[in-house]
Amino acid sequence: TPLLKRLSLRAASNLIKLDCFIRRKDAPPVLCPKGGQAVLQAYYRPPGSPRKKQIARFGISTVRGPPAPPIDDTVRDTFGIEQFPLGGIGVAAIIYMFVEEEYRKRGIGELALEVISAIHAVQGCDFTVLVADDKGSGKLVEWYEAHGFKRAPKLQNMMGSPDGNFGTTMIAPTAVPSDFFCRCKIRW
Repeated sequence: TPLLKRLSLRAASNLIKLDCFIRRKDAPPVLCPKGGQAVLQAYYRPPGSPRKKQIARFGISTVRGPPAPPIDDTVRDTFGIEQFPLGGIGVAAIIYMFVEEEYRKRGIGELALEVISAIHAVQGCDFTVLVADDKGSGKLVEWYEAHGFKRAPKLQNMMGSPDGNFGTTMIAPTAVPSDFFCRCKIRW
């Protein structure tokens, strides 16, 4: 059941924190489950309410994907990078992002992108890719562009959206601002 899985993950997280405390070491800033994927969830507790309400959900890959020539070409063309790291460009993906409509335009998506970028950077990934499906309106693609993503037409087929049938493939470099883990207090 999802409850048992959540409880076991929380127990494992707490054991890692306890081990770090006993050994007088800093806890890792990001813990990612094995298996290659993670789900991040955002909750809100309305004033005076004892219950939290899930308001957003984000699915991401947590492992570096294999190098591929279309990725190298895209990075070269889009970002002007000619020198690649040994082992090639490492890419991870945002599988989906969803914020309940009544909670949009409150910075939740921006915070999620920052957290996802940090997770991907800590996992050794150089870039994050996604397919933005805005049903042709262009609004979601513009939103991602405003947050550092660039269109990646050479990756359309590779990302499962030939000819843009299922959205626009986009890519952005990963980054962790120096003050991120001090400023962003996320429970794990």
